[in-house]
Amino acid sequence: MRVCGVGDNVVDRYFNQKLMFPGGNAVNFAVHARRSGIEAAYIGVIGTDADGDLIRSSLQAEGVELKHLRVKEGPNAFATVHMDDDGNNRVWGLCEKGVSMFQLDNADLEYLGRFDLAHTGETSQLDSQLPAIRERVAISFDFSDRSLEYAAAVLPYIKVAAFSRSGASDDDVKRVLDTAISAGVELVTVTQGARGATVCHKGEVLFAPAVPVEAVDTLGAGDAFLSRLACRVLAGVTLNEAARDGAQYAAHICGTRGAFGHARAITREIPA
Repeated sequence: MRVCGVGDNVVDRYFNQKLMFPGGNAVNFAVHARRSGIEAAYIGVIGTDADGDLIRSSLQAEGVELKHLRVKEGPNAFATVHMDDDGNNRVWGLCEKGVSMFQLDNADLEYLGRFDLAHTGETSQLDSQLPAIRERVAISFDFSDRSLEYAAAVLPYIKVAAFSRSGASDDDVKRVLDTAISAGVELVTVTQGARGATVCHKGEVLFAPAVPVEAVDTLGAGDAFLSRLACRVLAGVTLNEAARDGAQYAAHICGTRGAFGHARAITREIPA
């Protein structure tokens, strides 16, 4: 099995600790897939600054294929994070997209035909290209907390759909599942913060409670859960086993600073 993260990357600059970490939904998915023993690649655009170098070096260290990584003159995307001491609460400061926004060209699309799954999401702003991607490869898509009205236009192209609904009622979760299933989505995850996640695969629904953990940093835990779950399920592992594995892995990531580690000191002043 081979997967490819397509779209966003970002350097998370931790204001309090003066540290920065690689991240971004598409990057995180690829890294966690690789850590799950899956061949993984990433398509995106990095800048020519230290932030861009951090993205590239971290992906190389993780063994993610970068044949279609682009480098563009200018600043990499970044996000400023103000984190409390227990790692459970964060406030976002200044965020900039830098040079990260792009459109796939024909060579990228043909390259995607070599994979079993391409992962992207609403932050990557590639919605207009989903039909072209779907002609070549199955798509995993992270909707984050976007509305079902937004999702309606995207879901018909999607095999794996992820939604974030912290604090949602059971009826709200059911509404999300029903909407995705009726659109033909095969695997749906609805993460519910510290509670855990509701998952559905081909009509089988179960709740995966979060694994208790002394959290250092919860950033990226949802991406870790989704990637591990999807890779396991699509490889033929039962939903129950895959969900337990995903929850355990997400808990492990909560014990790591940043989305997946690779800290680098910030040696210059950063904006709040």
